[in-house]
Amino acid sequence: MMGTIKHQKKMDNKKVNTVIVDDDALSRKLLNVLLKKFPEINVVGEAANIPKAIEIIKRKKPDSIFLDVCLDNETGFELMQKIKTLPKIVFVSAYDSYALKAFDVNALDYLQKPIVPERLAETIKRLVNSFEKTNNINGNGNGNELAVKDLPADEAVYEDDEINENDEAAETQSNHHEQNNKVLEYDDRLFITFDGVSKFLKVNSIVCITAEKDYSYIYTNTGKKHLVLKSMVEWEERLTPKYFVRIHRSTIVNLEYVEKVEKWFNSSYHVYLQNKPEPFKMSRRYAAKLKERFK
Repeated sequence: MMGTIKHQKKMDNKKVNTVIVDDDALSRKLLNVLLKKFPEINVVGEAANIPKAIEIIKRKKPDSIFLDVCLDNETGFELMQKIKTLPKIVFVSAYDSYALKAFDVNALDYLQKPIVPERLAETIKRLVNSFEKTNNINGNGNGNELAVKDLPADEAVYEDDEINENDEAAETQSNHHEQNNKVLEYDDRLFITFDGVSKFLKVNSIVCITAEKDYSYIYTNTGKKHLVLKSMVEWEERLTPKYFVRIHRSTIVNLEYVEKVEKWFNSSYHVYLQNKPEPFKMSRRYAAKLKERFK
């Protein structure tokens, strides 16, 4: 939720108050033990399901939530839609396939189970720094903008009495819809997890994207490729059409990396990209669309 509405609560002794939400008791216990090693973090509650989580969040008003993605028959994303305030979210999951969706809802970070202590330390540093950079460590609000400047801010924290409840629900729904359909700028970053590590990937480093059933492969200018849970239709909606063009039902290319286009059989074409010896086929239908676009 965009705006400048402030949360009047100060952090306890300049600590970041957090709540752990996970349906697995052992996972909650292990994470609690790990977080105790960080004096700047104060765990103020735990929950095994969404109703309990909502109750604790309303009562404690935490600055952050360590949130499991899969909660019995519900998801952590559903919790985000149901709470009135939106603290900084650190998703925790045994799967890396939700990382892109975590980016869509402006999660601060995405940890994969089992949690590696060194990786958790990076997350805590990022979490604390995000408050320091917005002067919130001194109690000047619970702003929800990300530390990474390229990602859109999402301030969903407000005084309980400052906004009409019906208005805030409608605004939250509108902002979630707008955020999930936001076209990524060329200088933005994607938040993805690969090889068990979550990283930010610059959009302008993407050379091409190819379909793999319900998944897709991202090929970067470093020669690496990453498998993510996102369809070609979703990519086409999110990536800026100024640079990214669909040349086949299974291929999207970045025009910045196109070296040449050659005519092929049956009015089709071969598209050659930098550092990729094998060309991609551009079908006649997509070639016609591309020609129409650049008339």
